[in-house]
Amino acid sequence: MRESLAERFERVGDFLPEPKDRASSRGRRKNPGRRWLGVAILALLLAAGCTGATPTPEASTPEATELTPPGAAPVAETQQPIPAAVTSTPVTPTQAPPTPTPFPPATTAPPPTPAPVVMALPSIADIVEKVRPAVVSILAEIGPDRFGRSQFGSGTGVIVDPQGLVLTNNHVIEGATTITVTMDDGSQVEAQVVGADRLSDLAVLRIPGGDFTVLPINRNIRPRPGEWVIAIGNALALPGGPTVTVGVVSAVGRTIEAGQGVTLYDLIQTDTVINPGNSGGPLISLDGQLVGINTSVLRGSTGSGIPIEGIGFAINMETAAQVSQQLIEVGRVQWAYMGLDLADLIPEQAAAMGVREGVVVARVVIDGPSDRAGIISGDIILSIDGVKIATLDDLIRLLRQELIAGQEVAVEVFRQGSTGMLQLVLGERPVR
Repeated sequence: MRESLAERFERVGDFLPEPKDRASSRGRRKNPGRRWLGVAILALLLAAGCTGATPTPEASTPEATELTPPGAAPVAETQQPIPAAVTSTPVTPTQAPPTPTPFPPATTAPPPTPAPVVMALPSIADIVEKVRPAVVSILAEIGPDRFGRSQFGSGTGVIVDPQGLVLTNNHVIEGATTITVTMDDGSQVEAQVVGADRLSDLAVLRIPGGDFTVLPINRNIRPRPGEWVIAIGNALALPGGPTVTVGVVSAVGRTIEAGQGVTLYDLIQTDTVINPGNSGGPLISLDGQLVGINTSVLRGSTGSGIPIEGIGFAINMETAAQVSQQLIEVGRVQWAYMGLDLADLIPEQAAAMGVREGVVVARVVIDGPSDRAGIISGDIILSIDGVKIATLDDLIRLLRQELIAGQEVAVEVFRQGSTGMLQLVLGERPVR
């Protein structure tokens, strides 16, 4: 609704202060600037009323009016529609412009990660082809008896010396009157016994000729459980060459009863298939080295009927080296001998006597090394030359691997509640 001129004038009067008294009114007349201000405002209102125009929304919106500082050039502005979804963030004049982040210096790219290396087993066929000339088949003839009948046994051997020395098992050739060796090329020769030993189940033969392919004995080879091994042998005396089987070392340090009072110590256990005729054959590592002499296999079942499978045994290289050296040099093995029958100390007996470990003397051979040293039945052997003896296996291993016949040792014994030291000169174990 249009406002009348009188109403606008009355509103102008609202801007002018009312005189409080005459003195102030006279003071106002004496100030011409204030009077001209009122006249100017009135003139502006009259001009607006004369136009008769209705103010536009842009003119009536106070936020759209911007004041231009005196002397500044007018700036033309173009109104752009602002999207409703965009929220503008006011920039604070006091903030410094953002500092650009420099790019990192160029570096040399790292080399690509190599692909994982897949370890493949070497060719078993190549290994067998390399060592086969050193493996021989053995046929032992026992007899003839008084009725003219002969028995035959078969086995395997390993050429360990270029001059024709063959290492095999004692039980392959024991009691044989004729030993025939078949070479890898099929030729046959007759062998002679250099020496044999029942306690270790090893024997050394000699075949004529020389410059043979060999598998040398290295006493420092000690296979670990889990290592791959190859067994080569004259299994079942089948014609056409040796039989090859592959397996792993299952365990080391095994002890078994081989029969006829023979106990074999420190054996290698393997799951390679070993059959009659494999005895005396080589157990080979994947680098073609001799690691054992196959000697025995467990078959059948346990006392409770549990079947036994995949348990074969081989003589380790330390024993093979020690025994073969004495067989070649002396013709027999000079085992250290104490002249005792011994037994393990049971826990109840140990508790009653007040000792923790040792072996019990069950019997003393009359006029044997222990009898001459003063050892009696019932004594408990605690140590020999400072080496603790906890079990019978410990004592036998010490006699076979560390001590020799003729050596003097200090034996610590426990007797009737006290310990003492006795000097003992070891003898040579008699051949049975």
